[in-house]
Amino acid sequence: MTKPLQRVGRLHEAGRIQLDTAEIPEAEPQDIVVQVNRAGICGTDLAIFRAGSPVPGTVLGHEFSGTVVAAGNRVTGVAAGDRIVANPMMDYLGLGRLPGAFAEYLRLPEVDVGRNVFVLPDTVSDEAGALIEPFAVALHAINRARAQVGERIVIYGAGPIGICVLVGLKARGIDGVLVVEPSAHRREMALGMGASAVHDPLDGSPTDFVASHFGMSDAGDGGPASGLADVAFDCAGVASSLDAAMLSLRRRGRLALVADPQDCPLAPLRLVMLRELEVIGSATYDDEFHEAIDLLASGRADLSALVTHRFPLAKISDAFAMQMDSAQAGKVLIVPGIHG
Repeated sequence: MTKPLQRVGRLHEAGRIQLDTAEIPEAEPQDIVVQVNRAGICGTDLAIFRAGSPVPGTVLGHEFSGTVVAAGNRVTGVAAGDRIVANPMMDYLGLGRLPGAFAEYLRLPEVDVGRNVFVLPDTVSDEAGALIEPFAVALHAINRARAQVGERIVIYGAGPIGICVLVGLKARGIDGVLVVEPSAHRREMALGMGASAVHDPLDGSPTDFVASHFGMSDAGDGGPASGLADVAFDCAGVASSLDAAMLSLRRRGRLALVADPQDCPLAPLRLVMLRELEVIGSATYDDEFHEAIDLLASGRADLSALVTHRFPLAKISDAFAMQMDSAQAGKVLIVPGIHG
């Protein structure tokens, strides 16, 4: 008997993702099958798209919300009809190991509710649900950086993760956050979502911008003058932002590396020693999904303005092109349920 087919977006080679078909998965005893409601395109998806996947024909997509359509007989805590999100890092879902959410349906194995699968409350929409994974990344970065109310904070990069860091800080009562971002569209978004001031790094020194709000050090250690930020989040991952973020910090300030700093030497390293800076790495999350869901469900955090474009699965190639356009895009979502 022929199994029913679904539409999926396959990455066939670097720079080529297109609509294809696959069998709709079935649930083993500890699995669930989920109909995808919304799926976001992440910076990691873009990196794999540009470089090509080591697994030809992979189905990407790890930021998503969906509705359970089938559950194995050993699954507890979630049932058909429940709306869910998932921690994709448990099985590298949509990251080259298991087929991801750029599809109409996907299978989540070895379900453990509260660990790798989370049931959405009614107050969290499908669209907000698809933003929970990147929001958890941002909350983890805030936790790693130990950001506190009353501290002076600057974010470099107002892409989706930078905006999520901003919203997470605001939800914790941390105000006065500065944002440095070259895209005019994203600077305006950051202002609308709670930044106290924004700056174009192509239009003057970011260090001077930070110093104009937080003050300037006297540079008595022999290095260049710097700003007096307590914490700088690098959400851009380019050499210029890393350098500027370091120069924005006071003595014993904290630099949180949130974006992947590929091919970016951390310089000037001498300043790390002279000013006793902390350089803190932050990758993915621990158990921040719970807080992300709670903040969105309660209304203390609102990420709705982050979503700028929605595409049907049939136009996944166009969706990827849009997500790479920082002049226009915030977060781009794939909506498998619409056709076009």
